[in-house]
Amino acid sequence: MATSSELTVRTSTGSYAVRIGHGGFTAALTSDDVVVIDAALRHLVPPREGPVLVVEASEDAKTLAGCERLILALRDAGVRRGDHVLAIGGGVVQDVATFVTDVYMRGLSWTYVPTTLMAMADSCIGGKSSINVGDVKNLVGGIYPPQAVIVDPVFLSTLSPTAMSAGFAEAAKIAYCRGPEAFADYLDCFARFDVEPTALIDHVLRAKKWFIEIDEHDRKERRLLNFGHTFGHALETAVDHRLSHGLAVAVGVLCAAGHPRSARGSSVDDLTAHCETLLAAAPGVAEALSAFDAARFEHAFRADKKHSATAFRLILPAEGGGVVEVETPSTDDEWATIDRLTRQTVDRLIGRTP
Repeated sequence: MATSSELTVRTSTGSYAVRIGHGGFTAALTSDDVVVIDAALRHLVPPREGPVLVVEASEDAKTLAGCERLILALRDAGVRRGDHVLAIGGGVVQDVATFVTDVYMRGLSWTYVPTTLMAMADSCIGGKSSINVGDVKNLVGGIYPPQAVIVDPVFLSTLSPTAMSAGFAEAAKIAYCRGPEAFADYLDCFARFDVEPTALIDHVLRAKKWFIEIDEHDRKERRLLNFGHTFGHALETAVDHRLSHGLAVAVGVLCAAGHPRSARGSSVDDLTAHCETLLAAAPGVAEALSAFDAARFEHAFRADKKHSATAFRLILPAEGGGVVEVETPSTDDEWATIDRLTRQTVDRLIGRTP
């Protein structure tokens, strides 16, 4: 049984190691780094001489105003260009820390310790920051990789069923995008996750690593990882963020799989069945989706940064497995199709008969 592993991610600015195994978090705290941590985890950091700056893990923090608050906190703590940041937390802390370390005094080096399954198995590699502006998810950001990533499974025992389902949803999406064999291996790892969590995390990160290294700046292959996100981001806005990102992606995958131009077959069926299982295991999904606002959904969907001025760009299941980018004209007829299948998916998940 593998209890630890390591992989290296190559980027245009150098390579960084991803170390997966118990004890990494404790070892990281022995440094004199500037700590940026989720406010809910502050108690895990013992007294130390260096600054400990907290970030509330909320959508409000993941805004330009939220980033400004951290920038000013770094300044007030006397942080200089040669200092190193140790960021500890889930996706919100990662997004804010990535963005801020990129722009503060034109760049601070940083290390990331992800504390949610979604961050461990997905967002911890790739170096993306995604910051909300107004009502639009992830409208601005950049790519600024860390110097190292330390994945410690010790945090898994602290996560709720909702957080676990959200993480599995993103992990399943990555594996599916990589191809049928990668998705089959993911399902095998999922079945034995309780006794060997590092196997699933390692497998999914290696699948994502391929996309990152072949297309670091998100121009072609890496765009495929947006599978489920075009619908999912708009759904998050449409329910006023009552649904977590990972669960919204799971719903988005179901919507994308229902599109008329999506392929059909056993692999798609296995994926949608898995997403349904994950959503059923997360309390409160139906209640969150009951707040669905169709007008807000349309506004957010049309504003998605992946679309062109005249076309929607959707990532859909492909023939033979995996996914493909499909461009459809943003006509009234196409919007009616998207609107209809989204409403049908939402209605089914909340048990409402149209």
